[in-house]
Amino acid sequence: MEWKIEYLADEKLLYIKTKGVLTKEEANSMLRDVVQAMGKYACQKQLVDHRDTVFELTILEYYERPDINKEIGMPYTWKIAMVFKELTENTRFMETVFRNRGYNFRQFDDIDEARAWVLGE
Repeated sequence: MEWKIEYLADEKLLYIKTKGVLTKEEANSMLRDVVQAMGKYACQKQLVDHRDTVFELTILEYYERPDINKEIGMPYTWKIAMVFKELTENTRFMETVFRNRGYNFRQFDDIDEARAWVLGE
């Protein structure tokens, strides 16, 4: 899997574009890069574009993601919009798990709606 991280200074937003197959190991590696970039730019908002990415996570791995992300360095203060080609039972489950654990996280299938939400107050 590959990812590109871009800081959009005019919006104070980190944009992450992914492509390929996301596994637990790839997610961990990408998050380490995101944590570093969020710190570098003192940024709290991110738009993650997964429209060209296939998730290969088990239900248990979706359930464990918030705890793993916290260990890697993801704080509860981030506001995260994730965009998928289509919303599925798995993406809905992931959103529910993150929100239940206290993260400000929403999923979308429309990038403009995601951008509006993440930039809103």
